[in-house]
Amino acid sequence: MKLGYWKIRGLAEPIRALLAYVEADYEEVAYECGDAPGFDRSSWTDVKFTLGLEFPNLPYLMDGDVKLTQTIAILHYLSNKYGLAPKDFAVHAQCDMLDHVAIDLTMLGVRLFYQPKDKFEAGKAGLVASAGAMIKQFATFLGSKKYFAGDYITGTDFLVFETIDKYTVLEPTIIEDENLKNFMQRIRDLPTMNKYFTDPNSTRSWILNNKMAAFK
Repeated sequence: MKLGYWKIRGLAEPIRALLAYVEADYEEVAYECGDAPGFDRSSWTDVKFTLGLEFPNLPYLMDGDVKLTQTIAILHYLSNKYGLAPKDFAVHAQCDMLDHVAIDLTMLGVRLFYQPKDKFEAGKAGLVASAGAMIKQFATFLGSKKYFAGDYITGTDFLVFETIDKYTVLEPTIIEDENLKNFMQRIRDLPTMNKYFTDPNSTRSWILNNKMAAFK
């Protein structure tokens, strides 16, 4: 199995977290863009249309004959492969909803992170306020549940965790609700995740966004 993405946490980190949790054996294909001012992307663009991907993009997953792009599609595939899919129809639909809201929350930041430094600084407080309001909605949905599907973990938990965790780098106090703080710690305390979180060579040590971003 092979996972391809930029050498950043970005949109692939929830996938990497899930793979770490199940202790999957896979190859990380890390594409690195050049330095300023050009930020050359040819490490990816030179091979983009040569890999047999039907919709070439990053991240991608190759697992035998299966070749997928798009973060949510990859997470759903791996969740089903490793027994981490929601267990009933209604919960499945709710987790799908949460997946898309998490991507919305990610993109809310991305739109500002890749602006010039002065625009990023000017918009940071507004972003923290907007993101904080969305994060509170996740806390409300979680309620007293252990995980977002209930008492068992799903791929959605890794996507929500990583999405919110990135915002704690931007603003460490952005999580206000104790139930969500406990959920974040619960993910960190999972037995198979110790190496992922503590290994200095883990992708967790990579920058959040690419080299041209104002907030990395």
